[in-house]
Amino acid sequence: MFKQFSPEFGHEFRYFKGSSGGGGGGGSGAVSYPAYIEAIHADWLNNTGADTISESITDIMDDALGNSPWTTQLAYDPDTDITAMIASGTMLQTLVTLLSTGTGLDTLVEDILDHTRVDLAVTEYEADLDARLTTEVLPRFRAGMRDINAVTSSAFVIGAALIEVGQDRQAAMFSANLHMKAFSDDAIKVINLKLEYQRAATAAIAEIYRMKIVAKKEENESAMKIDESDALWDLEVFQHGANLLAAAGGGTMQPGGKEPSTAQSMIGGAMSGAAMGAMVAGASQGAIGGPAGMIGGALLGAASALL
Repeated sequence: MFKQFSPEFGHEFRYFKGSSGGGGGGGSGAVSYPAYIEAIHADWLNNTGADTISESITDIMDDALGNSPWTTQLAYDPDTDITAMIASGTMLQTLVTLLSTGTGLDTLVEDILDHTRVDLAVTEYEADLDARLTTEVLPRFRAGMRDINAVTSSAFVIGAALIEVGQDRQAAMFSANLHMKAFSDDAIKVINLKLEYQRAATAAIAEIYRMKIVAKKEENESAMKIDESDALWDLEVFQHGANLLAAAGGGTMQPGGKEPSTAQSMIGGAMSGAAMGAMVAGASQGAIGGPAGMIGGALLGAASALL
């Protein structure tokens, strides 16, 4: 054993040379290590000579050949779930259709736009004006004219006529405003509501079919990877034997991957994004805002799946 002090590092280096119990290379090129390392290595490797391999690589290869675990593996079939999602979307569309036909929104819109209903309201308003004219307005007018001794004058006749004309004008204005309101306010709100529900149903159905396309694509890719792994199984068994033979010369090779890719699913990313989008939109826009947020979130989720 040789010692050498290194002033640069401030401590002593020790190293072994030769085969006299130390590490390093001897004159013949052989390398040895400290005895305690060799003892532990020997113990860990074969329990100080007590352990031996009971089977050869040939036996292990024979057992493995033709017994690929991929033979019984099948890609996940999403057809049942897809059918359920499509049925759900179809039911939603059915409900929207029922809501907008028959006694639903269409009937409500027609009722709002029904001129007969508006005209009836106008007639009732005119009847109320006539009753007030007879019992309140004209009696007060006549009393005032009597006070100034003008009941028999032309001013009395003209004044009564102007009062009746003003009443007719008031009734006409009421009729015009009521007809306009039926078109501009209530009807538009109901129509927009119908369109919003239809848009939500259409977006949901479109998203379901998009997921169907992605799911079937992933199923096909998974099936192809399983088939590939099964076909390469026996070849990879021989690769292990080849590695054993090549180990003596230090040349080995690792076989390819044995499992289908575990990259994030496009569907998983889309669904996570859809859930987050629906929660955000639902909180800010109410229940009807959910589908819009769901579609936007799904697009973001699908994009994140590609990262």
